[in-house]
Amino acid sequence: MRYFFLSLVVVLSACSTTSSGVSTSSTTTTPSTPTVTVSPATGLAPTTTVPSGSTSPLAELVKPLGSATYDPETLLATGPVPVGLHLETIGVDNAPVIPVGVLDNGEMEIPGATEVGWYRFGPSPGENGSAVLAAHIAYNGRNGLFRKLDQMQPGDSFEVAYDDGTTRRFEVTEIAQYGKTELPFDRIFAKDGEAGLVLITCGGTFNESLRSYDDNIVVYAVPSA
Repeated sequence: MRYFFLSLVVVLSACSTTSSGVSTSSTTTTPSTPTVTVSPATGLAPTTTVPSGSTSPLAELVKPLGSATYDPETLLATGPVPVGLHLETIGVDNAPVIPVGVLDNGEMEIPGATEVGWYRFGPSPGENGSAVLAAHIAYNGRNGLFRKLDQMQPGDSFEVAYDDGTTRRFEVTEIAQYGKTELPFDRIFAKDGEAGLVLITCGGTFNESLRSYDDNIVVYAVPSA
């Protein structure tokens, strides 16, 4: 059975804009130089323009800042698979959740603006360890599902739906903002310990020269009774 090495670092960056529609995952094609488009009048977060067929900037910035061995044929999760996310506080209404992993080059697969990615080599939300749900702040010229993630507050409640028809509620315990090289990876991607759920997206200042956001917004939550 093959084993690969993957950095468990989700560095969420600026989101891409193309005229051909939303891509549901990144590719391995080497991108040409993008241009930055900032449209404050539209209410959208800043985005970058990336030529068709190029690698998603979000996926490009998965940094090799520490690796872990995982088996691509075996999921860590043993419980039901998350398929939906309802964040009433920020207007996310039953957003579809899809399992994501990594490409052969080690880049994390990233869904488009209308989906949330569940890191399938970690636990399912509610199992021991830290489950991770990631989504864009903006992508392909439109606001992403986690555009207002930084507006959540400790005590907020939200719901995850599973493929067996069940749902489970979670309560926010902490909101944090980290520089991209300062993410507490062991905490975010913990594979054991008490059950927790992490929601993560990009945030902070948009760096036009790097066509990415400087920080990540991380919401920590636990299952609620």
